[in-house]
Amino acid sequence: MDAQKFGAFVADCRKAENMTQAELAAKIQVTDKSVSRWERGIGFPDINTIEPLADALGVSILELMKSERLAADHVTGNEAETALSDTLEAAKLQCRLERRNTLRISITILVLAVFLLLFDNLNWQADAILFTCTGVLLPLFCIFASVLLLGNAVWRKLRGQPYRQTLTAALILLFLLLLFLSLFFFIGAAGIGPVPD
Repeated sequence: MDAQKFGAFVADCRKAENMTQAELAAKIQVTDKSVSRWERGIGFPDINTIEPLADALGVSILELMKSERLAADHVTGNEAETALSDTLEAAKLQCRLERRNTLRISITILVLAVFLLLFDNLNWQADAILFTCTGVLLPLFCIFASVLLLGNAVWRKLRGQPYRQTLTAALILLFLLLLFLSLFFFIGAAGIGPVPD
């Protein structure tokens, strides 16, 4: 199912029914931003929204899935099977996106919890937190992130997908790592820093 074609079809049907995005959204109980995203081809509606959307637009579910008007007596089994297959693919994509978003939120919460525990362990002393963040955590982040980005760039190149931005980000992180390590080396060599008790 083509998101751009689907979005254009939804917009055309909505305009034919003389509805604004907000009115359509209110009819099917979603936000007007969701309708706007669909019409711009950014995403698809939730699988549970397909039937109410088709009803609100005055089209059949099959017409909505095919993103085109069909003659009432001209629907073949193959067309219905294709539309059903496209709907299932859109639902699978939506599930993958929801799992990915849940994983991102979980990782963010975990990282914040680790930082809070770390800072509490450092007794909230600014110099200890600054040293730990810039001398330990930032280099570790640069190492792990650059390795992951390099791996992703290689994987994308092997699949024939664009990879230059990912590779550039990995190289920038490696450069930052070298910059921080050299900075700490020069600070240590010059004897700059807090005097031990």
